[in-house]
Amino acid sequence: MKKRIHNILYSIGFWLLMLEVGLMSGVANGQTIVGGYDLDYLTPKTYEIGGITFEGAENFDTRVVQLVAGLQVGDKLKLPGEKVSAAVDNLWKQGMFEDVQILVSRIQGNIVFLKIVLKERPRMENFNFKGVKKGEADKLREEIKLVSGDVVTENLLRTSTNKIKGYYIDKGYTRVEVTPTTTPDSNGRLTITFNVNRGKKVKIDSLNFVGNEKVSTIKLQSKMEKTHDAHYFWHLRFWTKPFWKKNRFIENDYREDLNKVIDYYNELGYRDAKVVSDTVWDMVTPDGSAAKGKKSKQSRIRVRVNLYEGQRFVFRNITFSGNTIYSDEVLHRALRIKKGDPYNKKELDQNLTYNPSGTDITSLYMDNGYLFFRATPVEVAVEGDSIDIEIRITEGKQARIRDVWVEGNTITNDKIIMRELHTRPGDLFSREALLRSRRELVTLGYFKEESIIPEPRPNAEEGTVDIVYKVEEGSTSQLNLQGGYGSGMVIGQVGVQLNNFSVRNIFNRKAWAPLPAGDGQKLGLNLVTNGSYYYAVNASFTEPWLGGHRAQSLTGSIYHNLYSNGYYYGKNNPNYYSLRITGGGISFSKRMKWPDDYFVMGHGLSYKLYQLQNYNNLAAGLFANGRANDISYGFTLSRNSLDSPIYARSGSDISLAAYLTPPYSLLSGKDYSEADEQEKYRWVEYYKVNLRGSWMLNVVGDVVLNTRFRFGYLGYYNKDIGTSPFGRYFLGGDGLSSWMLDGREVIPLRGYENNSLNPTAGGSVFDRFTFELRQPIIESATATIWVAGFLEGGNCWADIKEFQPYKMYNSAGLGVRLFMPMLGMIGVDWGYGFDGASGGSQFHFSIGQSLD
Repeated sequence: MKKRIHNILYSIGFWLLMLEVGLMSGVANGQTIVGGYDLDYLTPKTYEIGGITFEGAENFDTRVVQLVAGLQVGDKLKLPGEKVSAAVDNLWKQGMFEDVQILVSRIQGNIVFLKIVLKERPRMENFNFKGVKKGEADKLREEIKLVSGDVVTENLLRTSTNKIKGYYIDKGYTRVEVTPTTTPDSNGRLTITFNVNRGKKVKIDSLNFVGNEKVSTIKLQSKMEKTHDAHYFWHLRFWTKPFWKKNRFIENDYREDLNKVIDYYNELGYRDAKVVSDTVWDMVTPDGSAAKGKKSKQSRIRVRVNLYEGQRFVFRNITFSGNTIYSDEVLHRALRIKKGDPYNKKELDQNLTYNPSGTDITSLYMDNGYLFFRATPVEVAVEGDSIDIEIRITEGKQARIRDVWVEGNTITNDKIIMRELHTRPGDLFSREALLRSRRELVTLGYFKEESIIPEPRPNAEEGTVDIVYKVEEGSTSQLNLQGGYGSGMVIGQVGVQLNNFSVRNIFNRKAWAPLPAGDGQKLGLNLVTNGSYYYAVNASFTEPWLGGHRAQSLTGSIYHNLYSNGYYYGKNNPNYYSLRITGGGISFSKRMKWPDDYFVMGHGLSYKLYQLQNYNNLAAGLFANGRANDISYGFTLSRNSLDSPIYARSGSDISLAAYLTPPYSLLSGKDYSEADEQEKYRWVEYYKVNLRGSWMLNVVGDVVLNTRFRFGYLGYYNKDIGTSPFGRYFLGGDGLSSWMLDGREVIPLRGYENNSLNPTAGGSVFDRFTFELRQPIIESATATIWVAGFLEGGNCWADIKEFQPYKMYNSAGLGVRLFMPMLGMIGVDWGYGFDGASGGSQFHFSIGQSLD
């Protein structure tokens, strides 16, 4: 009996020993070797680590290895024990070693000396591809981002393989195969070869739905934004997806699109709609092989989706519980769902939480400080096709803002950002103020739009909230390179606009990186010339927060223009003619509080000196020689609520500008009926009104309808002097605004030649109307691109008595816009003018806003 018990205890001890060794090894190759030392596995002994040596870790810092292992000289260590096993496991998990061993070098009393033996995994020398073209190989290198010296692990090979597959799957090669192989060199380093067999591009020959009785197949196909078949003509899907999308089959996109189909059913009230099954199979030829497409590099598939539509439900009774701040009537108005409306869960959730196109219940509460508000809709009854909803409200208590700060601004000073915010410590929390603050930061143009994230950090116990605005600095300088053809000459423009300048740091050398920036001031320098007989130079500076405490700006500008025939300059040279304009101005504007704080009112004074010599191009020969002085007062009132300065989806931009000079002729009492030109125009007199507006409407998805109009009128005080020869309107073409002859205003109208839709000497009144549909292609920090189709019409008249607002020159066309932070807006438009001799097919090109 004793012998039997002894055998059992011996067996238990043996298996405990094996278990301990297994735990200490952690992995198949990792192990702890105790040498010839007598260690009792049943009664482990505690030692102090006296020293640690390493073998085989030539490419690693031994201090880091020791830190990862978790073993330090002086530590207490139980042998055998779990700490050594954990050290082996920690090193093995790094994926850098093929083998890990921890040896006991020697034991002196209670002091143990360890030796960590490592066998490194091989490193990569280089990598290449087989079965791919050179251009694809370059793109794949950018995709997998491997670097010589990387440790070759299973994870590295698996990750790289998946990235290569993903690259081809996105292009429609859903059956791509990638096999990595490794070849060692004489130094023990590996060359990785990725063998790629991309297979044939898989395209959808037919996409059919079964079981859809309530919704047509065409309608369902239109909801599949990324998946369509070869028979779904582009004109049927023009408004639902870009027409250049091809009928590739990509599994992930296909699954996402099926979810969109079910979402659409849910919006119609079919809450139980679902995909019962879907089948994807190769087209098969009579000989049993897979059918190919028109190109041998394609294979065609068929897709069939079986749907269950279910019953269509409607809302019946919607009740509220838990609301004390707002009545049921107010909440029903905010919810905007009526009895009998289709049961649309998406609309219900949207009108409860956040509806960008109108008021929702959460905004109603959160704009009043109720940050901790919650609304939970619950189905309380379903009878027939009707559903009763109870919206259970938890109002919570009002939250006040405790602190506000900014993160990520490496150039722009904090105060420049903070003064634009509508969320201030001590205020009640307001989601509207939060969104408005983000809009103001976007409008500044200093930061990458997608990086601007306001993040509330609530503290429910204290009833407070901290708000941090996360930003990322973008390019705030623009290089303006503009070219065009107008008035018989090629005109070039070079300029720089610094939108976040810092005057106070001009003499601080440390602030030049490469220019002093961060205080939000604007500095513009511009040169326009044709190289021989025309140039215009100007400079401007704006302080947007004069005094630093209010949104009131001060702008100053100076300029000098010359237009001549390029002949030798001389007062007595009869062959020389020229027009020189020298001037400057100062303006002050202030953000209003009424009717709302989107309004800005401005006042300004400007002076222009016109000097003419033998200049017969002005107003049909009027005033060819002499000097004219133009001193005017300007008043502007504008309101800009656009949600983005680049690609706006909502809001409007409206402005009224009026300019007037003193009525010199009326004040002097002189009779100007017989006065010569120099006497009439020595002091230029006029009054001028310009009105413009632009509205953005998000039609569907990212498609935006932009409607614009412009109107201008140049009037006079004295009929004996008539309309001023300066500052008249010229309509048609690309609107190259930098062409500033005689102070004229150039208004674009695409589809017509430049300056072709006005009287020869320019007009005193004009109008223009534009309808434009926009669709973005790319929206990123480096570039924004969109395409547009437009209808446009306008006209220009010599006198207000001839004004007929509905008698217009009309055009239509297509255009593309590219915005890059360093270059500004680049526009290319093709327009076709339907009326007049100057109409027809016209291309227009501009950098800047001249085509607006």
